Amino acid sequence: MSIISMTGFGKSESTLNGTTCVIEVRSVNSRFLEISSKIPKNFAYLENDLKAIIKDKLVRGSVNLSITLGEGAVGNIPVCYNKTAVSKFVEITKDMLNEMQAKYGNLIEHEIKLEHILAIPEVLQFTDAGADNEAWAAHLKNELSKALDGVIAMREKEGANLATDLTKRVAHLEDVLAKIEVLDPQRIETWKIKFKERVDALMKDSEIDDVRLLQEACIMADKLDIHEEITRFHSHNKLFLDALKKGGAQGKNLGFILQEMGREANTLGTKCQSAEIAALAIELKNEIECIREQSLNIA
Repeated sequence: MSIISMTGFGKSESTLNGTTCVIEVRSVNSRFLEISSKIPKNFAYLENDLKAIIKDKLVRGSVNLSITLGEGAVGNIPVCYNKTAVSKFVEITKDMLNEMQAKYGNLIEHEIKLEHILAIPEVLQFTDAGADNEAWAAHLKNELSKALDGVIAMREKEGANLATDLTKRVAHLEDVLAKIEVLDPQRIETWKIKFKERVDALMKDSEIDDVRLLQEACIMADKLDIHEEITRFHSHNKLFLDALKKGGAQGKNLGFILQEMGREANTLGTKCQSAEIAALAIELKNEIECIREQSLNIA
């Protein structure tokens, strides 16, 4: 099983009781699973059930659910208006304006325009899916599952592509570490020579306590040692690749490993005392940042 991307799209088109139904599900990256929906008013009571189906199938991501009813519709088809609501709106508006006009005179106009009517919530009545709510509920849930299968298929395909790219990038990290390992012994030898030259210059006319000098040299050598950082970096790379091979929802796990990689790269750059290795440490950090950006799309 490959890792899973958070980018996906799925669509279902069907017909029930002579009414067409189009369900679209889109998902993009997000820290958590966030679901927004746009569904017909007469199916609002199903919203929690539909979201539960999504939560059961998808892990992380910003998910948008859209359900459209009606033949060839971009949105739902309005077939009539709510006469009761309009009548009550006109009645209340007329009474309110008459009262305000009596108080404020002609400062208040009382003309009711069409845009005022259209602004009434749910004044337009949309395509009715039919009286068989039980059949529609089952149908919508089944079709949503089909659309989610499409989302999952795309997320898995995208995840496989991400895994391939990330594997190559981790291989690059290993190549850079190999270069550092070649330079490290040379760096130590160079440091030894410079250290001896500086000590000789400073202590030219003074006696040197060999034991004290050895202690200071050991302390400095320990501060400059980057072997542990390199070893841990190799370990992090292996853990990262293992997570990619394991597949599934690995986004948070990969994010944690990347934090540790970044820590080791920073320490390498600080401790190395070598321009060549410092440049390679910067290359490591740049590659880690690229990997981090890619991994943000992983569920």
